Amino acid sequence: MYNVENYWNKVAENITLRTDTKLIAGDDEPYYRYKRNEFLKFLDKIDFQSKKILEIGIGPGGNLEYLYDKGCRDLAGVDISDKMVELAQEQLKGKNIEVQKTNGIDLPYKDSSFDLVFTSTVLQHNTDEKLLFQLIQNICKVAKNEIIIFERIERTIKGHESNLGRPVSYYSSVFLKSGFELIEVAFLKIQVSYLVCGLIRKKLNPRIRKEGEPLTKLSIRLEKFLLPVTKILDKIFPSKRDVAMLRFIKC
Repeated sequence: MYNVENYWNKVAENITLRTDTKLIAGDDEPYYRYKRNEFLKFLDKIDFQSKKILEIGIGPGGNLEYLYDKGCRDLAGVDISDKMVELAQEQLKGKNIEVQKTNGIDLPYKDSSFDLVFTSTVLQHNTDEKLLFQLIQNICKVAKNEIIIFERIERTIKGHESNLGRPVSYYSSVFLKSGFELIEVAFLKIQVSYLVCGLIRKKLNPRIRKEGEPLTKLSIRLEKFLLPVTKILDKIFPSKRDVAMLRFIKC
């Protein structure tokens, strides 16, 4: 049975075994590094300066470190996994960034504490709809002006017990009930790479492999070989699914 905290604690344990970067909160492979770079281009377009910012679901702390290095100085983050919090604290050592563990629903802050609150592929892993609604309500409570979510989007609700893609209209409706209106939608253009590298990952790795565990050398090499081509095709064949940025402002 899927338990969010236990699942991400195990992923965090796998991350600690990596010998190089520990910034990706999941599978560390050429495709996900490419995906992260494209995601960071989205972050660069957002005005984070002179704002008090909270990240929900910080993982190993890579996003907060990136924003800090870009000059943001009023940052905080929470995560349901105590082991992810430990990783983030190590990654962010020496930086004045508040990091706390939560139960995945409640947030230890007063209403309207943050100018901007954001998530990065976090809500999609909250597959219990009742708990998701409660978390979104609490996100809206602590946000003063703006919320940005980067989440898996699908035309209909689809996925599995640990990851659900949902329509834009789903998130729009839920956030609007808590007083935040959707004003912008933008998709990462990575669809061809997603499909090709996903097939490689599925076919060239054991079925029993868990998220965060190493991939076979053959699948890594094949991804590296094909990505220069799929990156070009990503721009030619964009798709309105998978990761999108949804931006909300207070009504």
